[in-house]
Formats: sequence, C-alpha cells, structure tokens
Amino acid sequence: MQQAKFTVHRDLGDLEVLHTIDKQNDFGKHNHSGYTLALVDNGAQRFYRSGAQHFAPTGSVILINAEQIHDCRKACDGIASYRSLYPTPELYNNIMGSQQSLSPFFKQAVINDKTIAQLMHSTFAALEQSDSLLLKQSMLIELFSHLCQRSGNVSFKSNELSAKTRISSATNWLLENLYKDTSVSELTAKANMSSFQFIRQFKQHVGLTPHAFQIQHRLNNAKALIRKGLSITEVATTVGFYDQSHFNRHFKRNMGITPNQYKQAC
Repeated sequence: MQQAKFTVHRDLGDLEVLHTIDKQNDFGKHNHSGYTLALVDNGAQRFYRSGAQHFAPTGSVILINAEQIHDCRKACDGIASYRSLYPTPELYNNIMGSQQSLSPFFKQAVINDKTIAQLMHSTFAALEQSDSLLLKQSMLIELFSHLCQRSGNVSFKSNELSAKTRISSATNWLLENLYKDTSVSELTAKANMSSFQFIRQFKQHVGLTPHAFQIQHRLNNAKALIRKGLSITEVATTVGFYDQSHFNRHFKRNMGITPNQYKQAC
C-alpha cells in the first residue's frame, strides 16, 4: 500500500509538500498549478515530460514546470520514495521578493547535483521541524536561486555597491528585534535588496545565515540571563524560543552542554 504524508504551509503562501514514503501506484498524465520539485530518496522514478521519457535515480532532483503535463511511474524493485515541493509561480515571486514575473522555466527534467540535493534535504527538514519563518523562507530562497542558476532561464544581477552598509542596516534591525519571529521580507526592506541578493550578501559579509545569526545572539543573551539566576523556562521564553525543548536543542548544539549543565557551572 502506498504511504504518503501531505502538508500545507499556510505561513508560506499555502506551499504544498508531499512525502511519498513507499510508492506503489503509478500516476497517469496530469499537471499541477505549481512546480513539482522532487528529491528521489530511494529507488528510482520514470516520468514523461516535454515530449520525452526521463529516468530519475536515487539522489536526483526532478523538475517539472507549473501546469506542465507529466506522469510518474516507479522504476525499480523494492521501496521507492521521494519528497516533493509544489510552489506556485506566485509563491516563487513572493518568496524571492520580486514584483516582476521572475518565475523560471526549467529546461532540464532531471538534475544530478549533490549541492542541490543537499539543499532540498535541508529545506524539507526545515519545513518539517522548524517553527522559524525566517529559516524556512531563507532555505526556500537559497534552493530556488540555486535551481534557477543551475537549470532555469532566470538570471540574477547583484549591485555590490554599498552592500556592506545595507547588510549592516539589516543586521542592526535584526539585533533590535532579536526576539521577534522575523521574515525575510522585513530584512530585505531594511537592506533594499532582493531576497536572493540579501541571503547571498548576508552570508558573505556576516559569515552566517540570517537565521543562524539570530539564534546565536539569542543564545548569547540566554547565557547572560542564566548567569543572572533566571530559570531555564523563563530564559527560553524571554529570548524568543517557542518552548524549552526547542531552546535546549539549540543550546546543546551550540555549547555542547545543556542549559541546566551551564547553569550548574555558573
């Protein structure tokens, strides 16, 4: 029996995500209003697109344009599984911070690119595990921009002039609103950059993604509060984490010890 998990992310413009865990059924010719961006986790898939048949092995990425007729068939023995995103062109333009129609047309049906496959995996993980809008938007921006540069027909231009100053403005705003569930659009407005430009320039000048920068400074403030004697629960809430387990996970990843162990050592 075919097993699947399907979610709709309301905070990301109703982005649809499908995880087919053990595919058994073939799908006849159909289309979607959004793109199909699929990472083949196990086995292989065979599908029709653009007048030809295509084969997608484990680790490859399937690209199907919005409203493009296609089918999908299992092409291996044993378990076949994949994860798919279905962003609409409107969502693409919104996420990328463009008022113009920049949504791409993917010429290639299958790409074998380890960097993009890892980005896909990280994006799915963020969508499934994170409550941070900033992280989810940032991952989608990085994924979309890499896909376009690798396989689409959209090119991006970046104005390097005063980029450091503009990133500094966004960084200062992020620090002033450190405990807020910030969106990429709020930061790009401060930097006067497109989403793609901002994510790339932020990493270049700061050395971290916006989300990693946010988490690092929240944890730095958390340690100061713990040293002042506040309870772990109170600290987690104060510095903007959704719950104590979320706080504990990030703290241990950063420090190698739990908040309680840090408190005992202070």
